[in-house]
Amino acid sequence: MLIKAAHSLTPVGKLVRWAGLLLGASPVAGAYFYGRGLHIPFLVCPLRYWTGVPCPTCGMTRSFTALVRGDWEQAIAYHLFGPALFLAFLVLTLHCCLELGTGRRLQVFYEAWVRKPFLQMAAGCWVGGYYLVRLGLWAHSGELGLAMARSPLGQWLLLWAASA
Repeated sequence: MLIKAAHSLTPVGKLVRWAGLLLGASPVAGAYFYGRGLHIPFLVCPLRYWTGVPCPTCGMTRSFTALVRGDWEQAIAYHLFGPALFLAFLVLTLHCCLELGTGRRLQVFYEAWVRKPFLQMAAGCWVGGYYLVRLGLWAHSGELGLAMARSPLGQWLLLWAASA
C-alpha cells in the first residue's frame, strides 16, 4: 500500500500541516499568477540585486512559470531542478491537504527517502555542483562580471577604488 493512515493529528501537528500547505502551495500558485502577468516589484533576489551574483535558485520562478504553461523544455532550460522541486511542492501540498482533510497522519512511501541523510547530502551535492557549473559558465561568458559591476555593491566598489 502506498498510503496508510496512522494516528490522529495533534493541534501542533495540524499547525505544522497548515504551514506545509502554505509552503507547498505558495510557489505553485505564485507561478500560476506570475505567468498570468501578476508581478510584485519588491519580490527580487536580494543576493543578485545587491551583488550581481545569481543565487543557487536563480531561474526557478521562470522554470515554475514555464511548467504551469506546460513547457517542460523551457522549464529545464531555466533551471535543471525546477521540475523536480515543482513536483515536490505539489506533493507537499497534496500530502498536507490529505492529512488536514482526514485529520490523521499518513504514512507514505516517500517519507523514508526524504529523511535519509545520505540522500539529503547527495541532493545538496547535485544542486551545489550544478550551481558551481552555472557560475563557471556565467563567469566564462563575461555575464557574471558585468552583472557584478552593475550591481549596487559593484558600483560602490568602483567608486571606492576611484577615490582611493
